[in-house]
Amino acid sequence: MMHPLHASAADLRDRLYPLQGRVQHYAWGGYRYIPALLGIDNTENKPCAELWMGAHPGAPSLLSGMTPPVDLLQWIERHPLEMLGQASIDRFGGRLPYLFKVLDARDMLSIQVHPSKEQAEAGFDAEERLGIPRNDPKRTYKDDNHKPELHVALTEFWMLHGFRPLEEAADTFSAVPELEPLAPNLRLYLEDVGDDPQHRRELLRALYGHIMTMPQREMDRLLDGLLARIEPLFDRGVLNKYSPHYWAVKAARTFPQPDGGRDRGILSIYLMNLLRLKPGQATFQAAGVPHAYLEGVNVELMANSDNVLRGGLTPKHVDVAALLKTIDFSSGPAAILQGEAISETERIYAAPAADFSLSCIRIAANKTHVQSSAHGADCLLTLQGEVILANSAGQRSLRRGDIVFIPAETAYTLGAVIKSVLYRATVPLQTIL
Repeated sequence: MMHPLHASAADLRDRLYPLQGRVQHYAWGGYRYIPALLGIDNTENKPCAELWMGAHPGAPSLLSGMTPPVDLLQWIERHPLEMLGQASIDRFGGRLPYLFKVLDARDMLSIQVHPSKEQAEAGFDAEERLGIPRNDPKRTYKDDNHKPELHVALTEFWMLHGFRPLEEAADTFSAVPELEPLAPNLRLYLEDVGDDPQHRRELLRALYGHIMTMPQREMDRLLDGLLARIEPLFDRGVLNKYSPHYWAVKAARTFPQPDGGRDRGILSIYLMNLLRLKPGQATFQAAGVPHAYLEGVNVELMANSDNVLRGGLTPKHVDVAALLKTIDFSSGPAAILQGEAISETERIYAAPAADFSLSCIRIAANKTHVQSSAHGADCLLTLQGEVILANSAGQRSLRRGDIVFIPAETAYTLGAVIKSVLYRATVPLQTIL
């Protein structure tokens, strides 16, 4: 077989590229799920927070078995047309537009908001002109791209997602004596504004802006009183995960401030939708939607960016001014996605993102999933079982933890040896043609 470095364009397009993902050892990560998925021993007991699959410059996946070693980012830069297809290049340039992940949250992650494309371009350009190094911890924009996110729970998954209905927030603030002074007349204001969405956003903007800018001494006094009352309930096991109090105590213990102060992001727990997702359920985080992963394992797909504006529950820099300009102050129940079956074997999680599409492929033993050539660049992750991946150039066996990159417009089949589950990231052709 011809060596890939000397292969023809047609041969490059037809090849199946096994990948080695890159594990990120963030402190909040779990110790077991990702090592078990990859079949490796975590003898050093390192937290394994994320498995990155893709061509992000920070940690591009490696093409397994290629000598000399080449990562997917380099390979796409050498062969953009063969890997991505002309339609994707015209729409997104010569880069893979998504980043695929498995995420295992043992501890809570920060409250985050991601910018729109226009906000990212403007913010990145401004910080570049100011000469702020891209690795500066106080830098907000690491690149000029947006970062919509879609994720599907693989285990029971707890998270915060968007601002809850304001009537619910008003009830909570009235019922919690330490919070009531923050919004003593919220119910009356809601009666005045009625259902007008703009006025409701402005009301929420004022409340959230007050919380994020109030003097730290006042914040500490408020939260000290609240935590002194609810921590004994937590310690006695009275609180459960459906209660915001449970996560407030956990957040206070997870994110102690170096000067003994309190993280003001704790108050956001009472303003946001608290969700428990079952395996197979999903949410989509559009630009401006505040969210935080609290506990559990998911598979996640996002635009290929590292732009994050934090809103608390973190020791990292919180740029309040940029946050208030970026955040979406809409409120209401969170949309939980169940996915839609598009064939006997594939369920797609539809999201309004041109950069990516995520689906789950479930194949019964001795059955086959057929994928036509009408797709952008694909990345497959095998979570369960064993399948034979085949196309016109050959075939290979995929087992749990195996990852493979498939160039755009390459038809293939997946034949299940035993019952199998895979997740498929791709660039949806309907958005780039």
